Amino acid sequence: MTVPTEEDWGDYNSDLDQEYAHRVFAGHTNEEMQPHFHANVIERTDELRFMPEIPFRYYMIGFRDFVMAGDFEFEGADAASCFLRLVLEKLEQEPACIGPIMPALLETVERVARNQSAFDADMDIYGDFLDLFARIRALNAARGGS
Repeated sequence: MTVPTEEDWGDYNSDLDQEYAHRVFAGHTNEEMQPHFHANVIERTDELRFMPEIPFRYYMIGFRDFVMAGDFEFEGADAASCFLRLVLEKLEQEPACIGPIMPALLETVERVARNQSAFDADMDIYGDFLDLFARIRALNAARGGS
């Protein structure tokens, strides 16, 4: 995958959320975006949520890489929860958008779900990651994924 082009972003100026996501992410590699995920993973997740398909797919892989690196100061629980919940949301609401990259995300989804305590994600606050994983797996299978 390569950095999305301006054409890949489409008419981002017609939507305030897409315009802001473009301002933060456009033209940057996934490697360049890693410090931005560290700075505020909740905000970066929100920006991913509103991206057009091609930029979303590219930067979602960068988000996966951020989560897999596990180099967290204090944001591990938020990163893990945001990652799982964004995958679930996209499978529920825009399966065609996330479908093509699900094979690249599933290993991380499962790893995060099975290691909730490693992310310091208290179940009373973040819910049960294994429940999220079960829902993700079922939705992915229903759309024909493995």
